[in-house]
Amino acid sequence: MIYKSIQPSLHLQGFVKDYLLFHFEFDNNSPMSVKPFPANTHHSLVFYLRGCVTAFDPSTGASKVYPKTSINGSQISRLDFHLSPHYLMFSVNFQPSGLTKFLNLPLTEFVDERIDAEAILNPGIHQLHEQMANASSYASMVQMVEMYLWKRIQNLKTDYHPIEKVAQIIAAQPGKFDVKKLANFACLSISQFERKFMQQMGITPKFYARINRFYQAYQIKDSNPTADWLSIALETGYYDYQHLVKDFKQFSATSPHSLLEAQAKAPERILGFA
Repeated sequence: MIYKSIQPSLHLQGFVKDYLLFHFEFDNNSPMSVKPFPANTHHSLVFYLRGCVTAFDPSTGASKVYPKTSINGSQISRLDFHLSPHYLMFSVNFQPSGLTKFLNLPLTEFVDERIDAEAILNPGIHQLHEQMANASSYASMVQMVEMYLWKRIQNLKTDYHPIEKVAQIIAAQPGKFDVKKLANFACLSISQFERKFMQQMGITPKFYARINRFYQAYQIKDSNPTADWLSIALETGYYDYQHLVKDFKQFSATSPHSLLEAQAKAPERILGFA
């Protein structure tokens, strides 16, 4: 069993932030594990190699089984993932704008979606899934993925654009969002900047900053349980605690305390991996 972040090879780091490998096995009679996923701006290509994920939307009551290989855009509301007792997942987590370059498509249609990768990518993605599912080691999975990614990336015609750096700046300091300064940094008018940002990231820069500010506050508290919420709110750029609570209700469908309680019951926490 493993829950591990793995750094990509140097030649892929312009596209890929990291890989996440998650493998566990519970008794077959055990109930499905539940992992809460609040809103986030992560973009990924995910291989479900054993078991499956059923996503439940607490705001609507709807549920959906994800395809075995999915392309994930920005998530703007909470989902609860119900995981099979025998579960193996490998996620390629892209750098900001890495996914739009990898697909050569705008990401506006990928917001809040898990789209079947086999419908978007060439048939090689199905073969890759089969090879990874039968791999003899975790290391060989990484090698297989990197060979596939590098082969595809080499055939792409991509140019660097300041939007990539702007997205990184916003994610690092979302509480200091200033659209005029960011547009100037990108050498674009505000309208041009917002349009290009949406194409590459799927959502507006302001909304991107809001989600990242919420997620940053959540991560600070999750890693520092003794920190008080008011200090975290001010540190992450909120006017006060109540504004933070408002974002938690929108992006996690619950209170800050309740989200952390739910996260404590996630399978990686139960197994002591995180």
